[in-house]
Amino acid sequence: IGALIASNDLAALEPLANEAADRYPTQPYFQYAKGWVLNKKGKHKQAIGELEAALDLILDDVSLTNKIYGELAQAHTALGSTSKANMYLRKIKPGF
Repeated sequence: IGALIASNDLAALEPLANEAADRYPTQPYFQYAKGWVLNKKGKHKQAIGELEAALDLILDDVSLTNKIYGELAQAHTALGSTSKANMYLRKIKPGF
């Protein structure tokens, strides 16, 4: 899934991310991948729901948390909520 995200291959990633998130609902990486796809497809409100669900599942993965915060910032920016976007940008920890 990571390689598909890196290559921006939405067509290949979407079915995999959806299936993985459905099969493994407690794995935040799969929720992140599903949210990433939704964000790229312009479905920002749905993306926010998936990404916030992923945040609820994270324990100690700073790198993934930063990625989720970045996607949440993009989704909120697209929806015109710059204050929420900035809130998530401020949460990103440097160096990860």
